Amino acid sequence: MKILSKSGDTIELLASPDEEPLIRGDYILITDGGKSLLAQVIDAEYADVPGILEDVLRELASEQLSMRNFDPYGVGSILLDVKDSRRIIAKLRGVIVDGMLRNDVIWLPSRFSSRIERASPELISELMRTCGRRRIIIGECMSGVVSVSAEDLDGRLTIITGKKETGKSYLTKILITSLAEYGATVVVFDINGEYLGLSETINGAASRIADKHIILSPGENFRVSVEDAGLKTMTDILQHIFATPATTIREFIRIWSLVEKNEGEITLRGLISAVGRMPMHESVREALMSRLLSLSETGFFDDENPTEIKEILNSGRGGVIVIDLSRSIHQTKKIIVEYMLSKLSSLLREGAIEPLFLVAEEAHLYLRETYWDDLVTRMRHIGIFPIFVTNQPDSIPETVYRQADNIFLFNFTNESDLNYISKASRIDSETVRRIARMLPPRHCLIIGRIVNDLPVVVRVKEVELKTMGETRLLFGSRRA
Repeated sequence: MKILSKSGDTIELLASPDEEPLIRGDYILITDGGKSLLAQVIDAEYADVPGILEDVLRELASEQLSMRNFDPYGVGSILLDVKDSRRIIAKLRGVIVDGMLRNDVIWLPSRFSSRIERASPELISELMRTCGRRRIIIGECMSGVVSVSAEDLDGRLTIITGKKETGKSYLTKILITSLAEYGATVVVFDINGEYLGLSETINGAASRIADKHIILSPGENFRVSVEDAGLKTMTDILQHIFATPATTIREFIRIWSLVEKNEGEITLRGLISAVGRMPMHESVREALMSRLLSLSETGFFDDENPTEIKEILNSGRGGVIVIDLSRSIHQTKKIIVEYMLSKLSSLLREGAIEPLFLVAEEAHLYLRETYWDDLVTRMRHIGIFPIFVTNQPDSIPETVYRQADNIFLFNFTNESDLNYISKASRIDSETVRRIARMLPPRHCLIIGRIVNDLPVVVRVKEVELKTMGETRLLFGSRRA
């Protein structure tokens, strides 16, 4: 290979057709003297040879003629190699000086005397490795086994995105179970029942986190009291989920204060009773009564035997706490999420629980818009570290991508999806478009702090856990 040109952070190389083929995401090293350029391959094209169109047309027209192979000077093979030469497109990732990768050094190797070779697996592993000690094995790549640091997820905003059936849930399960093994608490909003089987392996045996896997099913083993929810959470539920008018909200706050003063405690039954007997406009009474009865019918509120979420979160040994939303209706899902986010925020502010990770799969289905900024900024500062999992990247606001610390990107072929993801601040848009479009199933492009800002393509390893959430097939079951 030889250097052809460099423009911005893109470098183009010329390669002969008989050279070893490269894979998108491979790293190459261009060495000259004591320094080396590190570049990542993103695509390959035919070299633009002058007159190539005329030569191809001539070849096409003379295919049936015997004089097609006429070569009196014996240069045909050389000309064919020239016509078949490749143009390798790569992105510069930095200059290696004294064993360190630097982005502030401006240096170019010689076009003719530099040595170009595939970067060794050991070098890439060393460059992408961060200082964290708690390692999580993700899978394999050209550098062998790929492991990331749990510390690089701590306090960070992480996004896992890709088309359906590309392996997002596999990767998410690897991350959260590893975090739980290291003692972290992970709360999962599970809308499809995909995380209910983490306590078992594929063979039916107990998994490594069997004693740390807790499933909370709203209306069954997960009920809360109105008093525990608090006035702010209840008014947020009425305002944002039931679209309650401001005048009715003010009346509800007044009734709450009167019930608390007269009865000493707040219950849903007490609020419903107070609304029925206290003087107010009939339209307001009807609006409040219908909404409070709707809350009662969810089965989520129980003032007599509430679940102590603080005790579950304060086990002291970490774990995966799955909030099973798969059987809840759309409105109830939003109520549960509203309560959980409010409760977690208040407990963290009081210092009653340790910081935790929050896995939100397809969050746009149950998370109101105003919570996006809260999760990315305010809640992250008090100790809630979100991991968003989605197959609809445009459902996540653009500002979230710009602030994302880590992105695990699986295959996307839709141009608008790729354009949306390419707005992430930690990588150039061309790398996203060229690599993500061609990723095979179960392969992902890892971007961000977790790989020391050195993008790497990884094949996600097999999961030994009972995965659940697979596509249920009609003809597949009949064939079995």
